[in-house]
Amino acid sequence: MTTSGDTRTSSSGWSQFCRAFRRLGGLASAAAALLYPSACVSCGRDLSDGGILCPACAQRLPGMEGSRCALCGAEVEDPLADLCFACGTRVRAFDRIVALGPYDGLWGELVCAFKFDGERAVGRWLAVRLAAAGRSELGEAYDVVSFVPMAWSEWRDRGFNQARALALGVARRLGRPMCRTLAKARRTAPQAALSARRRRQNLRGAFRAIRSGTGRVLLVDDICTTGSTADACARALKDAGWASVDVLVVARA
Repeated sequence: MTTSGDTRTSSSGWSQFCRAFRRLGGLASAAAALLYPSACVSCGRDLSDGGILCPACAQRLPGMEGSRCALCGAEVEDPLADLCFACGTRVRAFDRIVALGPYDGLWGELVCAFKFDGERAVGRWLAVRLAAAGRSELGEAYDVVSFVPMAWSEWRDRGFNQARALALGVARRLGRPMCRTLAKARRTAPQAALSARRRRQNLRGAFRAIRSGTGRVLLVDDICTTGSTADACARALKDAGWASVDVLVVARA
């Protein structure tokens, strides 16, 4: 499933569409082949139910286990502590971060399949899970669903914004409007290689609100590591008048 292409996936969607059309001779079957992978995106086992994971791989999807920070979801060593060190020593702009599971393992593989391999069926599947988690953990009383933006050069290089695609699916399932509330003013260095302090510096002034409001925002992204991106986005939104900003992500690193 990875970017090496070792496992058969749906990334060659158009070729699969053409083969299915010729073999099956039907538009409906060919369209299904384009929209859904014919094999598990993790192990390659054949699928017949229109999903993306076989039952064995689906059972390997862990939740956010252990003691967790009540604000950002980071793991805390002391089971009696309700906040991690970062949230306990700094004022956070976001109200809460909810993640489906840890980035290490299969959740991270799914994010990479969608983000780098262009597996759109994986993105749709993840959006369904995000909407369900948002509804159960955060409720549905949001005025807008939004997303973490990309700079123009970042969008040009990747071809799409995975956070926007996820947010659109979440908004549809929650029955809430999806709108762009933020813009990214400049390209930033990859966060993964930076320390927590450098991450905050890297994002300083990178995001600005382009829509003001007074209600609640549900902000969607693919990954959260230290919460620096979520914090920078939430700060810009609250400076524009929004009352609260909850963040919904696929994976927590």
